[in-house]
Amino acid sequence: MDDLITYLLNYILNKGFGFETLNEAKSNWPSVADPTKNLIFINMNWHNQNELPFQIAHEIGHMIDGDSCYMYKKNYLMKIKSEDRADTFAINILKQYCEENDFCITNPIIFAQQFCIPRRLYNVVEYRWYA
Repeated sequence: MDDLITYLLNYILNKGFGFETLNEAKSNWPSVADPTKNLIFINMNWHNQNELPFQIAHEIGHMIDGDSCYMYKKNYLMKIKSEDRADTFAINILKQYCEENDFCITNPIIFAQQFCIPRRLYNVVEYRWYA
């Protein structure tokens, strides 16, 4: 998992974004992207460490789109669309990591389980897998 997190952190830097790792944050405090500061704040103390790669990839998706959590207060539909795009981006970048590192996972559900992708996204994983 360390190699994957390093891959994602390098991806952040290569895109011109910054990040700050938070090692003392509460274990239930989610990571967050703030495009206005060009930073992703990553809670390295998250209660389920296996979920970190998906969370980081998801926040990168928000940065790519320029989405800020602060805009959610104004428009719930915008929030849903933003979260969907970030989830799809996360799935795609994790799949890209597998391809670039010759990880042979042939089943989309196994892939989702290996990367702790939330169950609510299994249909998206299957769709993206065969796209």
